[in-house]
Amino acid sequence: MSREDKTLMAPNGLAATFLSEEASLAALARLDEANVGDTQLFSPLAPERTPRPTRLPAVALALGLLGAGVAFGLQTYANVVAYPLDIGGRPPFSWPSFIPIAFEVGVLSAVLATIIGAGALCGFTRYYDPVDQTRAIRDAMIDRWVIVVRAVNSDALARSRDIMQDCDARMIEEAEL
Repeated sequence: MSREDKTLMAPNGLAATFLSEEASLAALARLDEANVGDTQLFSPLAPERTPRPTRLPAVALALGLLGAGVAFGLQTYANVVAYPLDIGGRPPFSWPSFIPIAFEVGVLSAVLATIIGAGALCGFTRYYDPVDQTRAIRDAMIDRWVIVVRAVNSDALARSRDIMQDCDARMIEEAEL
């Protein structure tokens, strides 16, 4: 895309600055209800309540249990079927001795799932985001709450602007996002 093509593009997103967390969360809830497009909240502090629940804990638990089950199954297969050894008179299926390894592999699986999932949710594979070029994002790094909307069409962009103005946005900036 040449520089001229880029300047002819219409803005498809908004970045709005809010003075309080309550106003930004209220605006975010109204934008989600209006289904205007993809929304993101940037804040200087972690919000006291999560605006949207995430499935990351459930995915981490599921993959942790899966990892523990696989480790337990592999130990059972190795000690009972593939290579049974008589160690100190123990039976081949001595399940209490499999628990520490299964627990460790389960914790490792849950941690890896959490790290990879959090990275995917935060968009770490993206090297550049046009949001970083807006003035509003600088406010989010200091003391303001910023909502960014990537609108699906021009009608959604206009509705987003109206909602943000109703929720007492201090500054609304159009951007190509």
